[in-house]
Amino acid sequence: MAQEQVWSATVDHLRALIDSGELPAGSRLPAERKLCDQLDVSRGSLRQALRVLDSIGYVSIRPGSGTYVRDRDSGDRQLRSWFREHDQLVDRLFDLRMMVEPTLAERLAQQHTEPVLAKLRANVTEMEEAAAGGDMLRVIATDAEFHRVIAENAGNDDVAALLRSVLSLVGAERRAALRLPGQISKAVKEHREILAAIRRSDGTSARERTLSHLHEAKALVHQYTGDDEPAQSTSD
Repeated sequence: MAQEQVWSATVDHLRALIDSGELPAGSRLPAERKLCDQLDVSRGSLRQALRVLDSIGYVSIRPGSGTYVRDRDSGDRQLRSWFREHDQLVDRLFDLRMMVEPTLAERLAQQHTEPVLAKLRANVTEMEEAAAGGDMLRVIATDAEFHRVIAENAGNDDVAALLRSVLSLVGAERRAALRLPGQISKAVKEHREILAAIRRSDGTSARERTLSHLHEAKALVHQYTGDDEPAQSTSD
C-alpha cells in the first residue's frame, strides 16, 4: 500500500475510534510506538496521520506531553465567537502565511520533482473526491496537506518547520472558510491552478496564485464572522 494510502487509512481508523468514544475527548493517545504496533503502521505514516487529525480539529499535539483528543463540541456559534475573540491573531497568521507561502511555491516551481508533483496531484484528486462524498473533515485535511507538501519540498527546512507550526494553528480558519457555499470547489480550482504553475516551472504564477488564494481565504473568514475585512497589510 502506498504511503499516502497508509496514512489516509490511519486517519480513518483513528477518527472512527474518536467518533465512537473509544478514545474520548481529553484522553491522551497511547505512546507512538504502541500506536504503531496497534495500527500496524510506520512512525512516518502515524505522524502524518496525527498532523492531519490535528489540522482538522480531532487531536491536539502537545510537544513534550503527547497527543490528546480534542473536545469537538463546537458548533457554528462557538467557531464564530472564537474568531471574533482572536481576530488579531488570525490576521497575523494570515499575514505571516502571505509573506512565506507564495515564496515557497515560487521556489518549488523552480526545483520541483515528479514525486512531489504526484503527491500534489493525488492530494487535489482526494480533495475533489472528499467534496463529492460530503466528507468535510477530509476536505479540510487535504487542504492542509496541500500547503504542507509545498512547504516541506521548497528547499528550506527551517522555514518549512516554521510554517508547519503556523499551519497547525489554522485548522479553525480552514473550517470557517470552507463552510461557505461554493468555496470547496473554488479552493480545489485554486489548488489546481497553483499546481499547474508549479508543474510549468512558472515561479511568478505560482507565487501570485498562492498569494491570491490566501487573500481569498482571509476574506472568507471575515465574511464567515460577519466582520468587514481589515485593510490589507503592506506586507501583502
